[in-house]
Amino acid sequence: VNCTGQALRAVPPDLPKDTGILLLSHNHLESLSTAAFENLTQLEDVDLANNGLVTLETGPQLKSLKELTLSHNALTALPTLEGLPALTHLAVAYNSLETLAPRAFVTVPKLQNLDLRGNKMRHLPHEAFANLAELRELDLSDNLLEELPKELLKDLKNLETLWLSGNQLKFLPSGFFPEGRFLMYVFLTENPWHCNCDLQYLQTWIKKN
Repeated sequence: VNCTGQALRAVPPDLPKDTGILLLSHNHLESLSTAAFENLTQLEDVDLANNGLVTLETGPQLKSLKELTLSHNALTALPTLEGLPALTHLAVAYNSLETLAPRAFVTVPKLQNLDLRGNKMRHLPHEAFANLAELRELDLSDNLLEELPKELLKDLKNLETLWLSGNQLKFLPSGFFPEGRFLMYVFLTENPWHCNCDLQYLQTWIKKN
């Protein structure tokens, strides 16, 4: 169902119950609860980009939802992500997130693709991505990250691609990339790397990988 650019301020109440994909981008949905989708039992993909969204309340079970796009909104904090057990793709790019809560994604363990680029995050807790063993792609590019905790990637056993470009990173802590893990792609450009002893770990890791 395509409701793009309809100047909506609320989710239409008469959506077909067999809706699988719901496009709601470019509207005026500044505050929203996932309860609005509770009767759409086959819903797999919701696009809420470009709405000026400030708050999103979650809770009701949306057991079929796999993809949720929240990019280009005004979120200053990540929603709690309750009631989304099947979620595999989450995009919260280009919002105003300043950090993440510890274990922020513990309720969505099937997540495979997480897009957090273009926010305002300077620091992340070491358990930010706890319980995301299925995650394959993580995009943290174009934030304001100044440093990253050594344990950040510990639980990401299937991570294949990591974007760290366009931040304020000067070095990565020793042991940042877990031993025995192979990442297919790591993007590190456009950071103010300091060529001193703090950078030795990263230089050695690049040569080995």
